[in-house]
Amino acid sequence: MAWKVNIFVVVLVFWKWMIVAMAIDQSPKGVGEWAMNLRQEKLSKLHFFCHHLHGTTAVTIAKAATTDASPTLFGLLDTRDDPVTVGPERSSERLGYAQGISAAASLQEISSFDPFTFFFTNEEFNGSTLAVMGSCPLSSRSCEAAVLGGSGVFRLARGVATTKVYYLNFTTGAASVEIDIVLLHY
Repeated sequence: MAWKVNIFVVVLVFWKWMIVAMAIDQSPKGVGEWAMNLRQEKLSKLHFFCHHLHGTTAVTIAKAATTDASPTLFGLLDTRDDPVTVGPERSSERLGYAQGISAAASLQEISSFDPFTFFFTNEEFNGSTLAVMGSCPLSSRSCEAAVLGGSGVFRLARGVATTKVYYLNFTTGAASVEIDIVLLHY
């Protein structure tokens, strides 16, 4: 009887390994097989920090002729590849990058419109992404952005990302943003 239990455990372990392997296979066939095995959605909560340094991890790629005269920097467009870490220090454990653009898109106040992707490189979520988009006035204590989707571990994700400025220095162009994400995914 003991050998039947052990075989059952091996089959369960193998089945769990197969599900994990399918979750990271990003080929069309792998995604199709994964979709055929959808079960119940998972609720995940993530907490991390994103570090912005203008001129290093973010650069201006375009600006309107009127941007310099605009009190809201309207028409400014930056691209970014900001490090994402576990803690508020830039030197803390790296989780990945926030890659995308930031646009000054408001005539009424300094505000950033940000469509970007969190690209994870840490062991747990390696190769997985979350697509996020939202607008945040600089005067807000915190902002919400929509999680529009994901890949890898976060396939079919939807949810809310909240951001709060942890550190901001206009002189150096450095900022750290604390990010909390609540999402549903398979």
